Amino acid sequence: MSRCRSGRRSLSGARRVRCDDGVRNQTTAAAARRSVRVMLAVLTLAATAGCVVDYPDEAPEPRRPTAAPGERRIVAPKDVVGFTKVGGVKPPRVDFGDGVGKTVNAYYRRPGISADDRAEFNRVVAAEVEGGEAQAEKVRKRLMREVVGGDALIAETGRDAPGPLGGVSYCGFLGAPEDNDVVCAWSDADTAGVITLDGAANTEPGLARLLPMFVAMRHDLVR
Repeated sequence: MSRCRSGRRSLSGARRVRCDDGVRNQTTAAAARRSVRVMLAVLTLAATAGCVVDYPDEAPEPRRPTAAPGERRIVAPKDVVGFTKVGGVKPPRVDFGDGVGKTVNAYYRRPGISADDRAEFNRVVAAEVEGGEAQAEKVRKRLMREVVGGDALIAETGRDAPGPLGGVSYCGFLGAPEDNDVVCAWSDADTAGVITLDGAANTEPGLARLLPMFVAMRHDLVR
């Protein structure tokens, strides 16, 4: 049976329960209220299902760009590949730096996740960029540092599969794969962005399977 204990905070800022085979998000408030009976339920769930969070099994085909390179813009739709934008909850402030236009800093929740369960939210941070691909790549690295504290990921995958938008597009682990801290990022001639997919994978094959969903998400955010 997996053993769980209170651990560090997730990418969304919530406290986690750490298991020997993964990580399951729990909010700090919920952890404080947890009774012995609820803890036993968590242990049972970890033993039967593991601690990788459920994400959609299949991603839609990436949306085709509606504008030519040099004219594309960032949007923040209410729905991104089935993920719903969360209203009334503001993510931590982001310093986007210079040379950017419209920006997005928002939480989204996947199907089946309560609007009150911040620990399960996915964060989207993106910006329109002035100055071409070189400047966009600088902005991408800046956003990575702002959102997750660094611009390098482990076991990166997907640089050869950016989708119709082109540019640089990839996913990777922020730390050890078993910590489940999945981060995806992109940059192109017009935009740059970062999406956190906390708990989406804990192996390199799982990371590769996640990539099509990220590519589709990016193409819902850039038009």
